[in-house]
Amino acid sequence: MTTPADTFNEHAYDLQMYVHDVTSIFDRRLSLEENVRLVAQCKRRLVTSGAPIPAALASQHPTAPYTRNLAHVDPEQRFVVIVLVWGGFQETTVHDHLNWCVVGVHTGTAHVTDFDRIDDESIAGRAELVIRGSAMAAAGATMALLPPSRSNIHKMTNATRSQMISIHTYGDPGTKASVFNPRSGTNEVIEMQFHNLSPNEDPKSRRFN
Repeated sequence: MTTPADTFNEHAYDLQMYVHDVTSIFDRRLSLEENVRLVAQCKRRLVTSGAPIPAALASQHPTAPYTRNLAHVDPEQRFVVIVLVWGGFQETTVHDHLNWCVVGVHTGTAHVTDFDRIDDESIAGRAELVIRGSAMAAAGATMALLPPSRSNIHKMTNATRSQMISIHTYGDPGTKASVFNPRSGTNEVIEMQFHNLSPNEDPKSRRFN
């Protein structure tokens, strides 16, 4: 079966086309697993097309640990698209996501470390983790995560001194994450900001037409 992305020239496939196709996928009212599979296909096409990221979304915040630029909020709240811009060796905390996520490396190389949660979640604010494995993800790599969140705990790092750009599509607003401290065995839900929004700007106003 032809997916929406197949209708475009691969070498011209840009962020706006990607958003159009992801919207079309969700309009088909498929299962969550099928939605994520098709979104991952479109994301792979996006990060291998060579199409540049708009300059406003590729800008790096001077003091952030890594930069989160909001690109698009689906009007029906089904997904958001965020461009992450990483300085040399910048990294996330160990974290999970509240919903599904599809990540693509557009520029540079990421080092991804995956964790298993081995406690039974019976004690609030406590979590015991072990490293499951790690891998390098070069430009063009795509990763898809499905619930439950305990199976998707990970850390992402820019593996080099050069700037890295990754594109993240979430099935939630992208404003919260559960973060873990493997050494202390603690975890908490934190609020996350978008660095390209003005103080009074409504995130829902960010969208490609």
